[in-house]
Amino acid sequence: MWQLIKKSIRSLPVWMGLVIVALVLMLHVISLAEDSRLSNQVSRPLQQLDTSIYDFRFQLLPPSRPEGATPVVVVDIDEDSIRREGRWPWSRSKVAALVQSLEKAGVSLIGFDVVFSEAESNPVDQMLTDTTLSPAARAEISTKHTRFDSDSRFASVVGSKTVLGYVMHADRVKSGRLPQPFLMLDPDDEGWRVHALPDYTSNLPILMDKALSAGFFTTLPDRDGVIRRSPLILRHENGLYTSLALELARISLNAPFIRLQTTRCRGEMTCIESIQIGDRTVRTDEHGAALVPYKGRRESYTYVSASKALRGELPEGILKGAIVLVGTSALGLADLRTIPLETSYPGVEVHANLLDAILQSAPGDSPLIYRPDWEPGATFILLLVSGLLLAFLLPRLEPGYMILVSGGWFLMMVLSNFALWKSARFDLPLAALLLMTIGIALFNIIFGFLRANNQKREIKTMFGQYVPPAHVEQMLAHPDTISLEGESREMTVLFSDIRSFTTISEGMSAQALKQMLNRFFTPITQVIFDHNGTIDKYVGDMVMAFWNAPLKDQRHAYNAILAALAMQKMSEGLRHDFAAAGFPEVNIGIGVNTGPMNVGDMGSNFRRAYTVLGDSVNLGSRLESVTKFYGVKILVGESSYAQAPEFLYRRVDSIVVKGKSEPVTVYEPVCLLSEASASRKARVSQFNEAVGYYCAQQWDASADILRDLLAQDPERKLYQLYLERIASLRDTDLGVGWSGVFEHANK
Repeated sequence: MWQLIKKSIRSLPVWMGLVIVALVLMLHVISLAEDSRLSNQVSRPLQQLDTSIYDFRFQLLPPSRPEGATPVVVVDIDEDSIRREGRWPWSRSKVAALVQSLEKAGVSLIGFDVVFSEAESNPVDQMLTDTTLSPAARAEISTKHTRFDSDSRFASVVGSKTVLGYVMHADRVKSGRLPQPFLMLDPDDEGWRVHALPDYTSNLPILMDKALSAGFFTTLPDRDGVIRRSPLILRHENGLYTSLALELARISLNAPFIRLQTTRCRGEMTCIESIQIGDRTVRTDEHGAALVPYKGRRESYTYVSASKALRGELPEGILKGAIVLVGTSALGLADLRTIPLETSYPGVEVHANLLDAILQSAPGDSPLIYRPDWEPGATFILLLVSGLLLAFLLPRLEPGYMILVSGGWFLMMVLSNFALWKSARFDLPLAALLLMTIGIALFNIIFGFLRANNQKREIKTMFGQYVPPAHVEQMLAHPDTISLEGESREMTVLFSDIRSFTTISEGMSAQALKQMLNRFFTPITQVIFDHNGTIDKYVGDMVMAFWNAPLKDQRHAYNAILAALAMQKMSEGLRHDFAAAGFPEVNIGIGVNTGPMNVGDMGSNFRRAYTVLGDSVNLGSRLESVTKFYGVKILVGESSYAQAPEFLYRRVDSIVVKGKSEPVTVYEPVCLLSEASASRKARVSQFNEAVGYYCAQQWDASADILRDLLAQDPERKLYQLYLERIASLRDTDLGVGWSGVFEHANK
């Protein structure tokens, strides 16, 4: 019976893996039925994760494309235009003048990302309401009606190159007049998957009669408010209508009509596969919406101020042959959108991206992103095959290999997905595959570690007679006390090292060296304890300490630097005692750094230590090692300097230490600021000024100060070091971006 139970337990990971595969496959199938309530409730987290991955891919690998043969320019009703021309909406006469100015500049087409749905009041009509006017005056004023009719004036200029925009919505309001649909459907045919909207806000009939054409600029954000796709066609009642971008592309390409490539899907529904404009094919989803291939962040296209265009202040030829989209980026006009790349993105540029991508589409090649129709089946097969492989393979591996294999598979899936996105512009879902991989791997890893821990427990029980039983019982009863896990917190670390220790040790016997180190480390340790520090370890002549663990210390950087100064003072005080005992003189270098560190009880089951790890710790060690290079006793990093302003600091250098790539500015704490004399403050200030001149490549100004300081303190190695650098760099072309960073090749 026991053997049967053990066998069942061993096969549990396989069965659990198969269950995870079945659940993910079920979730994938349910998500395809996007109109069902079950799909919306069950698959929404999966879809949200996929949209997050989509946004991340866009930010990491935005689709790039060169400037097209037909430039797309945004004529922006920006803040400057509103300041110069008055608040929007402008008079139709002024808009008409803008159209004429654009045509005069040589544009090929004009698209309006604004709607002119309400008639502009005619001042003549207002004057005629005056009942005191005589019949003769009334007749005279009536003859001026046409002259001051701004709508008629605007209508007279939109016929040759202007495509008006309108909005479709579901706000139970219809205004203006729609253009003729490009395709009429059977009134009884409800089987089209195209998004349908019952209402609209369009332009005045007088404008629609005269305009070259019209297209909607409606966008349909995803549930989270982000515009990732935009409809190219929409249905209203029995007609299908084109978007502003699609209509501008059709006219620009001289295509007489638009053709839909459709297929039967989801039973008897008619789904869109692509839209054909002449020889260009635009791949869409089944609703006729296209993923917007954003070229980049806002102003990826040329923007010109509408006011400058109106007044003819633009550079010659900037609009020649361009398709212009008239829209707004002004904050008060509420046409800013959220896209995968950023928030506050001008809505007009959404349409500019779509228009540009359609125009750059070539037969067999398109810059538009799309999800191929074979994706659902391919995803199902990939989930099934990879799930079965992981379910049967991982239970046979050790925990370390489980992590390696599952992590490698995870990485391969991500890289393959991103490669297809970049090379073929495929938007392939990734969330289900990643969740399945993580689920199977996590269960197997946890189960494997538990199984390995149980084996260790059995071994400890077997060999308990060879070690104190109380220790074994304590480890079994309180495993958290021997956990390798720690915590991350901001801390300050200190490294102290005896200079030239190798030379010192070679001239002493082992017994004498031991006595000297004991007499040295005892007061050093006392200084650290007096300043709330924790001793980490002694390694030869090096002592390492840290602050802010295990007890919290809000002034850890201050206490560490104060301890460093006290250690130097203590070291100087030991010289007389050491000389009396026959020991050599001891000088120490100290490095202090503040930053995020991992702290905890770390090590193995055989030997452990309460210690700190992390890049900030490594940097502290590097700072100690370069104190000798600069001839200073203490060096602190930027974070320590920033968090302990109570000290007087000498800015030593901006450096890149061995093993790092980012520069860091290091400082020498001289003393407490409250204890600094005026002359010391002046010398430190002079040196910091000299370093500033050095970084600005003002060699003479820096050298003059340094020579003056060196005359006052000839033993200061730091002054001589900078003078030597200036001499070697003076005739070198360092470029504008040089900032004085010095890279240390040695630890």
